[in-house]
Amino acid sequence: MTTNRPSLDNAVERWQILAERVLVERPPWLRLCEQTVRLPDGRIVDDFLVAQAPPYATVFGLRPDGLVVAVEEYKHGPGRTVLKLPAGFLNEGETPIEGARRELLEETGYVAESWHFLGSFFDDGNRGMSQGFHFLATGLRQVAQPDAGDLATVRPLLLSPEDIRRAVLDGWVGESGTAAAILLALDRLNHTT
Repeated sequence: MTTNRPSLDNAVERWQILAERVLVERPPWLRLCEQTVRLPDGRIVDDFLVAQAPPYATVFGLRPDGLVVAVEEYKHGPGRTVLKLPAGFLNEGETPIEGARRELLEETGYVAESWHFLGSFFDDGNRGMSQGFHFLATGLRQVAQPDAGDLATVRPLLLSPEDIRRAVLDGWVGESGTAAAILLALDRLNHTT
């Protein structure tokens, strides 16, 4: 996929890391560091925080009848039940598409006929956090019962594309990765039909 934007890679200098101190390390979930960095203009920042969490995959799954397979789940970060797409951290050595397929099956019991990569984004441009890999999966068919196998109780839901778009706009979706995947998938579907 190409874009019409000019590349800024050569126009904007990177920050130089002069020192780094690990403040918290809880593999594989979180690594929090304090860095001393030199900005391109020469200024030095002594206490810039960077957080690292594992990458994850998110799946916008569309059944042949046009319904989207989503899940409702309590998320402790926002402290409430949110609407989300099947998603989860990638396992060690797992590619994003492998993780997406696994998460779709675990959380919903569905497999997909076709897969389309929608994009990859960091959750926080300054601090880093997780890198999300977002996919559109079509031709879903259920082959098993959901079994997320983790701390969460996941309740699968079927929504129309319009209802899931409205869920983003109304605040029912509580995670930026889910919101991004929904809007990217809807845009792709609107431009391919």
